[in-house]
Amino acid sequence: MMAKYALMSSTKCDSIVELLRDMDWKDGVSPSLAYQEKIKLNLEIAMGINEQADAEMNEIIDNLMRCQFFLARTIPKHLGRPRFNLYREGGEYKKHADSAFMGQKPEIRTDLSITIFLSDPDTYEGGELVLSFPSGAVMSLKEPKGTMVFYPSGVMHHVNPVTSGERYAFIAWVESHIQDPQKRDILIEISSVCNDMEKLDYLSEVHIKMTNIKHNLYRQWMKKA
Repeated sequence: MMAKYALMSSTKCDSIVELLRDMDWKDGVSPSLAYQEKIKLNLEIAMGINEQADAEMNEIIDNLMRCQFFLARTIPKHLGRPRFNLYREGGEYKKHADSAFMGQKPEIRTDLSITIFLSDPDTYEGGELVLSFPSGAVMSLKEPKGTMVFYPSGVMHHVNPVTSGERYAFIAWVESHIQDPQKRDILIEISSVCNDMEKLDYLSEVHIKMTNIKHNLYRQWMKKA
């Protein structure tokens, strides 16, 4: 499942980019020097490095955790490893899939990857986020600033080289309460039906039964630990 949603205003994105522009950027964190030299050619500011950047990341996370579109589709247990990233001219991230586990205290299983585009797409060339699904489908994303996209972390993806301008984004990863994506989709659909029923003039017995089915499935499928 890939989904996108207009999460942040253009004005807010502009203020974040203006703040980030003069910060001290470091090479993106990589599992090895060879990976950094050959695969991950971007710059990052991770959580815990800069107080101003941390404040902005925490505000974005608060927005995410109030966003019903995001909550209903991800069923988040943990959100981890947030950071800002930057691609300048020549910057890219070659084809890869994200690590299955990230971070410490807690270490999270990466079920879904999040990107929030912060730059106006007209201000840089290249920089498309390209998703390559096992089915053979390929999706190229260069979204308006403020747009959030999330997708399965195991999907192969890459960021095309930026040939001019600067591409700023916020990224993070979600561990869902429901690990199996098919089960998660079933719960999303049942929840949607229940919500539609609540818009009717009265709540029927069918709504009560559907809600009970939903919660029984949560009991069966949710990971407690």
